[in-house]
Parts: sequence; C-alpha cells; structure tokens
Amino acid sequence: MLKEILIQNLRVVFVGATVAETSDELGFYYIGKNNRFWEMLEYANITPKMVISQSDRNALVGAKQTGVLDDLYKQFFFEKKESTLLKHHIGLTDLNRRLVVSKDDDPSAEPTPDDIQKFIKKIEKYKPKIVAFVTSVEIFEKCFKKLYPTASRQRGKQDFKIGDSEVWLLGSTSGRVKDIDAMEQVFSDLADLLGSLENEGV
Repeated sequence: MLKEILIQNLRVVFVGATVAETSDELGFYYIGKNNRFWEMLEYANITPKMVISQSDRNALVGAKQTGVLDDLYKQFFFEKKESTLLKHHIGLTDLNRRLVVSKDDDPSAEPTPDDIQKFIKKIEKYKPKIVAFVTSVEIFEKCFKKLYPTASRQRGKQDFKIGDSEVWLLGSTSGRVKDIDAMEQVFSDLADLLGSLENEGV
C-alpha cells in the first residue's frame, strides 16, 4: 500500500477513493496509463511541470518488466516525488486505505462509513487549507451526504467544511472521463484559489 503524503498545514490535499493496483505495483499515485491527474495539475499550473511524466511511467514499467523495480527502487522514486509535492505544499491520500483494487469501479473500492470517519479525523488533525476530491461525483455524494447534507455532485467548491478545511469536488481523472472541458475548468478554478493563498503567504 502506498504511504500517504500528509503533513501539517498543507495548502491542498488531493483525495482519491482508493489506491489502484497499477499505482501500488509501480510505486506512485495516479500512474495508470490514461489517468489525467498529473496532466491536470500541470495544465492548471498547480505544479509548474508534470510531477509524474510519461517518461517517469515508462521508466517504472521498464524497471518492472526487467525485474529491477524492487522496494528500494520504489522507495527512492516515491521519496523524490514526495519531496517535489511537499515543496508545493501538496498532499495525497485516499478514503479507502484498507486495500488495493484493480479498477476504481470495483465494489470493494467503495469507502465504508468507518473509512470516512477515519479520514475526517485525519483531516481535522492535519488541517490542510483545502481538501480536493478526485473521486467520481457519485462516490463523493454517497460518502458525505449523510454527514454533510449540503454535499452535492456539483464540481467545484462545496458548501461545507471538514474541520477547518475547505472542500472541493474535482471529479475522477481516469481515462474513462469524457467531459475534459469541465475537468480543466474546475482544476483551473482551484489553481486560482491556490494562487491567491500563495500570494497571501499561506
């Protein structure tokens, strides 16, 4: 299981539903062949360049195929990319930290109420400025509607907070998502807010 990237007072923590099998095998988040997460961060200038590039992915796949991709290799790669993200005050975690799944629509990937309670306590402890969900809108609503009645499938800023953290729904970045324009817009809106926080020295 990939470790979380989570420390006190980050500007934003991106939250998935669960860790994908491909990411766990290769050693980093959102590394599936068609996942657009890293592309969206660069597109919106949340990171100045792509943290995980196609060449990074190809190198990991090549290392796996030749048997070089051992735990030490993965640890070194993870720590290097973790350092880059933390310089930009970005964290990563998932709602369901119990198991790894081969597909994000696998029923076992769905977070349980206990998963959600653990996640909320974690966010209240680490106090990021923004919690941004890169889950499907259906999963997001199902997980949070009972606890926060104003939770909705509308992408963008939500009308509730988790602890002191502002909540954003970005939607899934998997290759199956077709509404690219909407995805680009919500990432750009988040980037504008993060830029204003940076200007304020937050």
